[in-house]
Amino acid sequence: MLGLKSNTPEQWAEHAINDIEMFLTDHAYNEMKAAQSAMSLIHSNPQDPEFVQTMNALAIEELQHFDMVFEIIQSANYHLGKEEMNAYTLQLRKFFPKTKDQKQKFLQKLMLSSLIEARSCERFSVLAAVLEKHKMNKLADFYNGLFESEARHYSVFLNYARKFGGKSYIDEIWERLLTYEAELNNSLGTKAQVHG
Repeated sequence: MLGLKSNTPEQWAEHAINDIEMFLTDHAYNEMKAAQSAMSLIHSNPQDPEFVQTMNALAIEELQHFDMVFEIIQSANYHLGKEEMNAYTLQLRKFFPKTKDQKQKFLQKLMLSSLIEARSCERFSVLAAVLEKHKMNKLADFYNGLFESEARHYSVFLNYARKFGGKSYIDEIWERLLTYEAELNNSLGTKAQVHG
């Protein structure tokens, strides 16, 4: 369904559970950044009402997810810590050559957003399964519940990239990006972060 070319090992989820406070903090910031990213995309294509409405609705949903994670943090008597560097996103951006072409930047951001959502979706599924093994069923249910929306966001971003960039052009880049991301994903998995 997601088309990813590598799987996240269960060991990553064990790292996340071992420092669940740090993981939840990272997750909260990821939801916040996802909302900001969706809103920033509107600046690149404000003349398309459907696109603006879709990005606005997506940003609202991401903020709702932030609120849900923050509520979990508070109910567990944890604290929302400081944001840590996201090595995954920084490395992912290096796939694309720097450009001043605004349309290329727009298409790149759509593809990156799509891939980040796909990987988040896959990792939440892995995490939920390991949480169930640890009898942390309430938290497992929460992460299982995020699967559908993350998968939908992945499709929304990728479909818009294909719409505005042309399907064959985007799909050719997308295949190479998936290969690059798989190697990156295989090099990570040791930190209590969504993409750590």
